[in-house]
Amino acid sequence: MKKVLLYIWQLPQNLLGLLVIAITRAVLDTGFMDFGYFYYRSRLHNCDFGVCLGEYIIFGEASASQVSWQHEAGHRKQSRMLGPLYLVLVGVPSLARNIWDRIVHRSWSDLRRAMWYYSGYPERWADNLGGVNRGIVNR
Repeated sequence: MKKVLLYIWQLPQNLLGLLVIAITRAVLDTGFMDFGYFYYRSRLHNCDFGVCLGEYIIFGEASASQVSWQHEAGHRKQSRMLGPLYLVLVGVPSLARNIWDRIVHRSWSDLRRAMWYYSGYPERWADNLGGVNRGIVNR
């Protein structure tokens, strides 16, 4: 019963997660299986992304690293805490930062871009919840 209520609590992002899985033709990935987590990998070529939508964590075709996995698990904890407010308080700001970075910072080094992206809300919070230590970025 607890899992059903938790799923309903996160229903907007769970439905969006199922849509992303369908659009990207993602398949369940057992490489990062953990109790209660569902990890999916997109089968679309040249897709480099990681996203947590409710109970679903979806990665692009590139192999997700342990750090990426932990970061998205942190977003999953945010989703469980915030419920229907997650998309507004975390999803939209995270997506906006990601788009901004890909457009405005494309001339920056990968390290500089990562430091900028993961130092801001809500990425720093997800890192902290997921146990990710990026050094100076998470201070």
